[in-house]
Amino acid sequence: MRSKEAKANMRSIALLDGGLGQEIYRRALGVSSPLWSVAVMLEQPEVVTAVHADFIRAGAKTLTLNTYAATPTRLRKQGVYDQLEAIHQRAFQALERAIDATGAQVEIAACLPPLTASYQGQPARSFDDLRNEYATLVQLQANADVFLIETMTNTLEARAACAAAGELGKPFGVAFRLERSGRLKSGETLAEAVTAIEGYGPAAVMLNCFEPELMTDAMPELVDLYPTVGGYANAFKSVEAMARGGSADALEVRSDISPEAYVAHVRQWMADGASVVGGCCEITPAHIRHLAHVLAGECNFIRFSQLDPNIGAV
Repeated sequence: MRSKEAKANMRSIALLDGGLGQEIYRRALGVSSPLWSVAVMLEQPEVVTAVHADFIRAGAKTLTLNTYAATPTRLRKQGVYDQLEAIHQRAFQALERAIDATGAQVEIAACLPPLTASYQGQPARSFDDLRNEYATLVQLQANADVFLIETMTNTLEARAACAAAGELGKPFGVAFRLERSGRLKSGETLAEAVTAIEGYGPAAVMLNCFEPELMTDAMPELVDLYPTVGGYANAFKSVEAMARGGSADALEVRSDISPEAYVAHVRQWMADGASVVGGCCEITPAHIRHLAHVLAGECNFIRFSQLDPNIGAV
C-alpha cells in the first residue's frame, strides 16, 4: 500500500466527468431534438440520473449539471421558454439522485455554455445583453458548488459569462474550443482569449470539445499563458454538420479514441502541466474509469473547487 507521505507528495488533479450530454442522448430511446440531452431529461429523467451515477462510479469528482442546451435563447427558439426554471430544477434533481445513490463525495458544477449554439463565431449581441442572459443562468444554478464556462469560441461570450459567474464568488473555470488553425472560431488567438478573461480570476483556463490530438498540440502554449490549466477533448469525427446548423444526430463517433488511446493524450497534457482533466462529447464513463484507474498511482484526484490557483501545475 502506498504510504501516506508518498500520496501527499503526488500531484493533485481535478477530475471532471465525461461527455454528459452525448452519453445521455446516445442512451435515450426514441428522442431526437435540437434540445439534445435536455429533451431526454424531460421525457426520460432516469437516463440522466443513470449517466451521472456511472460517471461518479467511474471516479469523476466534479459532475456537471445537464443544462448545456437549456439557455433562454435556445428554449425560446424551441417554444419551451416557460419551462426554463423547471428544467434547471430537474437537472439538479437528476444529479442529486445520482449522488445519493452512490454515496460519493463529489461536487456539482453548473454549466454556462454558448447561448445560441455550439461551434459558432462572434455573436451579434452586446456584452451587456450576453451578460444578462448568463446572469439568469447563474441564478438558476446558484446552488452549484462551482461553475464551468464551456466550449467558448469567442472572447465576447467568454467575458460575459465570466462577469456573471464572478458575481457569486464561487470558483469557476473557462474552457475554449480551438479550430484546426489553433485559433478560436472568432479568429482570436489562444493568447488573446486568455488575456481577455484572466482579469476575472478564473480558477482554471481550459480547452474543451475538440480533437485530443489538437489539444495535445495546444496544451504547452496554454500552460505558458495561465497558472492553472486543463483540458477535456471530444471524440467526434467532425462537428462541421452541427456548426452549419445541423443537429447532434449528424455527429459520428471516432472508433480510434479508445479509453487507452484517450489516457495517452491525458498523460501528455498532465506532463505538460495540466491540472484539470476529464472528457467532452463521446468520452464515456468507460474512458473516465480507465483514466482514474491507470493514473491512480500517479496523482491525487480532487474536486475542481480544491484547485489552488496559486500553485497551478506544480
